[in-house]
Amino acid sequence: MDHECNADVVWVGLSAKQVESVEINIPLEADTNTGKLVADIEALCQDVRFYKTNLAKCLPLDEKGKIRYPSTFECVACYPNLLIEIQEVRPKVILLLGGKVSEFVLEKFGFKMPKLSYNYEAFQYNGMWLVPIHHPSYISVYKRKEKDVYIRAVKAVIDKLVV
Repeated sequence: MDHECNADVVWVGLSAKQVESVEINIPLEADTNTGKLVADIEALCQDVRFYKTNLAKCLPLDEKGKIRYPSTFECVACYPNLLIEIQEVRPKVILLLGGKVSEFVLEKFGFKMPKLSYNYEAFQYNGMWLVPIHHPSYISVYKRKEKDVYIRAVKAVIDKLVV
C-alpha cells in the first residue's frame, strides 16, 4: 500500500513498474510519464489528499523478462487486494487510469465503460465516485498538445466530486 491512507482521491493504474525495493517505491511516482502528469494534477489540488495504487500488484514480465500487460487472470487475482485498499483508504473519488483498468473495474462494480472524452463521466457506488479517465501516459505520448485540456478536465472532476 501507498504510505498515505484516508485519501480523498485514489489513482488506480494498471500494474507495477520495475523498482529496486517495493518498500520504498510508491506506484505512479513522478519518474515516469504517467507519474509526472499525476504530480502536475496533484500540485493544482492543494487541499486534496491522494493515494496511488495499481490494479495488478506484481510486475508482469514475459518470457524474455520484458514488461507486458497483466493478464485477465492476474487482474482477477489482484482485484481483492484493490478492494481492501479502497476499504482502508475510504476515498470519495477513484480515478481509473486508461481503458484496461476502467473496463475491468467498472464491470466489477456493475457499470459499462463509456466512450472517453474530456468531459469525464462519474459513476456513484456506495458513497464514492468511480471515474474512468484517459491514461496519463497516453496523453503524454500521443496527445501532448491536449495535455493542458486533460489536466483541466481531471482537476475539474476532482473539484466537483471532492466536497
